[in-house]
Amino acid sequence: MTEATRARNRPAVPEEPGLEPPDSPEPAATDAELQADLLESLVESADYVDVRKPLPARSGSGLQLATPEAIRDAFVAAWEGLSHSLHLEVGPSRALEEVRDLVLYDIPDGTRSTLSVPPVMDVETDAGMYCLALVHTLASVGARRAILLTHTVYNRERGPEDTQRFLEILARGVDPFRGYARRHRIGMHLHGIHEGYELGPLLAQAFPPPVRSRFDAHFLVEYEEEWFLTPEGRAVLEQLPDVDIVIRHTKLQVSGGWIPLKMRKSAYMYSQNGSLNSNWSYDEYAAMVAVAYAAKLLHKGEGLSKKYVSVDEIKDRYRRRELNLQQRVVKLKGSPRKLFVIGSPTGLIQVYA
Repeated sequence: MTEATRARNRPAVPEEPGLEPPDSPEPAATDAELQADLLESLVESADYVDVRKPLPARSGSGLQLATPEAIRDAFVAAWEGLSHSLHLEVGPSRALEEVRDLVLYDIPDGTRSTLSVPPVMDVETDAGMYCLALVHTLASVGARRAILLTHTVYNRERGPEDTQRFLEILARGVDPFRGYARRHRIGMHLHGIHEGYELGPLLAQAFPPPVRSRFDAHFLVEYEEEWFLTPEGRAVLEQLPDVDIVIRHTKLQVSGGWIPLKMRKSAYMYSQNGSLNSNWSYDEYAAMVAVAYAAKLLHKGEGLSKKYVSVDEIKDRYRRRELNLQQRVVKLKGSPRKLFVIGSPTGLIQVYA
């Protein structure tokens, strides 16, 4: 009995520092896993550049994009200004957490609205790089899905010369997107490629179906609303996520590109800025995502599901929106170059970034 007591009171042998206890639920990473993670980070970092230097669209055969850390910092800075000015009471940690579920549907304006293309780069490459930089920005802040419209079937009504022009723009974007998607595990989902489509073989070869992706980019190719009147179109519809925010550039309208069922609860955001990459900086992309998230918050519970708490709330909205004609102006920096316009239940909001 005495010996048993001594054994129970005997102090435990101290663990060697740095070793996991035998029953730890988290297995130690193997050398192979660590080396794989290191190799993956090195491969990805080949596309990044110091944000304190100019950001050319391309440098040789590699891309030159802001690092995810710099983009997240820019998003946080923009969000803190928005949250404070609009009294949203949502901190940056929560914003970064919830932006994971944000789904943007971006409708670029083409290449004829902006004359900012630098002489060292052609407009065809510049247009494709806008889409790539937007995908990179969303993936960097933690979002997981997005939809982008490349062109509509009725763009062909402008004639064969303009048709050849937008096909060349799409073709120029294949090479940088192919390498980026492979290095960063971006799932490229191309909807609308049909038999006889001029770029079909090129796109099919460049972007095989993704196996395991970090971010899913859905591109609508040669889009038309009539898609969804066919069984094939209904199948495409099931693959698309529900849209939170529709972004349109330089045009205060959505004249084409409506996605049935997926846009029933989406908010609209107007970007008074052409969609060429040379027209944007990494912090402006991040600000655009922050404004889009703000629009989602402001419209949460509004689309097709609004429930008023009291008559006083109805009266307050009426007073601010229709009697006071409320408008809010937010400036995120001293000399802004971008203007975004979103709505709210109580009036218009203009954000300069």
